[in-house]
Amino acid sequence: MNTVNLLVELHLKDSEAKPFAEMFRREFISRSRTESGCQLYDLWVDSKDATRMTIVERWESQAALDVHMAQDWFKIWAPKMEAALQEPLVVRFLRTA
Repeated sequence: MNTVNLLVELHLKDSEAKPFAEMFRREFISRSRTESGCQLYDLWVDSKDATRMTIVERWESQAALDVHMAQDWFKIWAPKMEAALQEPLVVRFLRTA
């Protein structure tokens, strides 16, 4: 099976950047890293603009990503993530060249 690689680009409201990063580490990273098929799950913050962040994910398969997206906790916290955004998030699915 092919791995599924994602970059999720976020531009947060100024007042939401720090609370979002803390919430994301606590609620998303801590849970996602324990899920079957999760090979990488991290949050990167732009070194010049703390309101711009990137979620980096690698899943062993599309099926593993689908299970992740269907988690009950994800349905609760994803809307909170969206409320913190200044612009709609951008999701990039990547493959090796």
